[in-house]
Amino acid sequence: MFRFKAFVFLLICNSFSCSESKILNPMSNGKFPLDISSNHWNSTKDCERCHKSISQSHQKSAHANAWKDPIFQIAFQKEPRQWCMNCHAPLHTFGPKFEFSKLIQSQPNKETWAEGVNCAVCHVRDNEIYGKHNRDDIKDHRVIRDEVFSNNSLCNNCHLFHFPQKHFPEVEYTNVIMQGTGSESDRLISKVTKTELCVNCHLKNNHKLNGTVFDLDWMDNWKVDVATTAKDKEHLVQLTLKFPKMGHKFPTGDLFRSLVFRIFDKNQNVISEYRFERKMRLVDLYEIRDTRLSPNSDTKFTKSFLVKEIPDQCELVYHLQLPIEHELIGHLSEFGLKRKIFRDNCFKKTNKM
Repeated sequence: MFRFKAFVFLLICNSFSCSESKILNPMSNGKFPLDISSNHWNSTKDCERCHKSISQSHQKSAHANAWKDPIFQIAFQKEPRQWCMNCHAPLHTFGPKFEFSKLIQSQPNKETWAEGVNCAVCHVRDNEIYGKHNRDDIKDHRVIRDEVFSNNSLCNNCHLFHFPQKHFPEVEYTNVIMQGTGSESDRLISKVTKTELCVNCHLKNNHKLNGTVFDLDWMDNWKVDVATTAKDKEHLVQLTLKFPKMGHKFPTGDLFRSLVFRIFDKNQNVISEYRFERKMRLVDLYEIRDTRLSPNSDTKFTKSFLVKEIPDQCELVYHLQLPIEHELIGHLSEFGLKRKIFRDNCFKKTNKM
């Protein structure tokens, strides 16, 4: 057993680079702001002069909008903590005694840190630019290879963390995972052999990092089938989801995200509902349920629902903030809170998304 564990450890080290990375070294998994020790190429504006198309694509991504995202802004006003900024605006330099409650979206738009996760966060350290390959053919700077761009450790720095236990004077974490996107697939060998990189699905051309909030193209290869049959005096509604292989559970990330299937009667009353979500009891960090789609199962999900009323409409909706949606309606548009993926007659079959 010891030899096997040692073998696995060596495989992980070889793939994820246990040696020091210039990119990863100053990162703290959300405990501290990011100090890139650089006075060049700090802002996206410094890069867009030569990388205009890449910059324009990046501006549409969740990374570029990590600070400006309206859902985050509302949440931050409710709990204005430095810990939140350490990933959503990692280049900020405020001290722990700064009154973050004074920050509002309109104040810091011209500040570099308000660019969220900009180019420098992932590519600049000590006035040097790092990437997946060494390059000397660029006029204004060279590119130095860093192995962090060949594994998921850079992504995991902000997308894999535990519930915080305390915030002051320093952040301390519990042993309960809060956001486990980077650890939700247990296919160890596929990860070790680098075939399951986050960027394989999430990095489009010109650095437009796609995801569920700012880009719906990720649903292009999904399909929803709904079929209803009579069963005695009741009706059996069968939902079938077909989706590509995923590298993590879905929904992932924010605990408030939920994929919801609903069945309505002819008066548009909900007669049955099923939620794909991770539900936590925050008072003691107890996991009540985890019904999310899993990357370790088949790429097909089927579930049947027995209802007494005659079903009329069926829908599948991705809610970004389901538990507090009612509190946000006055602040955000309906599209800002949820994505309607499918709605049709429950008796209609094979409905493509």
